[in-house]
Amino acid sequence: MSDGTALDHLGEWTTLVEAGPMQVFSLLTNDPNPIHWDRSETQRLGYGDRLINQGGLNVAYVLNAIQSQFGTNVMVSSATFRFLANAFEGDTVIAGGEMASSEGATSLMTWLRNQRGDSLVTGVVSVTTEPTAKELI
Repeated sequence: MSDGTALDHLGEWTTLVEAGPMQVFSLLTNDPNPIHWDRSETQRLGYGDRLINQGGLNVAYVLNAIQSQFGTNVMVSSATFRFLANAFEGDTVIAGGEMASSEGATSLMTWLRNQRGDSLVTGVVSVTTEPTAKELI
């Protein structure tokens, strides 16, 4: 990035998938799908008795890993994600990534895995950073 240091890997970012944030996200995004807030619906559909996390929250975990690495001055210039499996209430998810290319914007091959190592999301995210006030002086 702007300080000239090479980046091979993102630091891993870990969180616990909990019902509360899923329910709030459902309200904020007007998401009517009951698999995010009604355990009887996940049971009826054969997913067991745990709620299923929204794809948007899974992507946010990946973006949190990027921000954790680069700071708040990072800007996503493009992103493409592929959803491979569900994250369930009670799962611990780990987000991370590797450098995909160093030409132009920084391009990262990103991923989200659960505590068993199952791949949940993969993606390519290109980022740039805005100069900080310190760098402008």
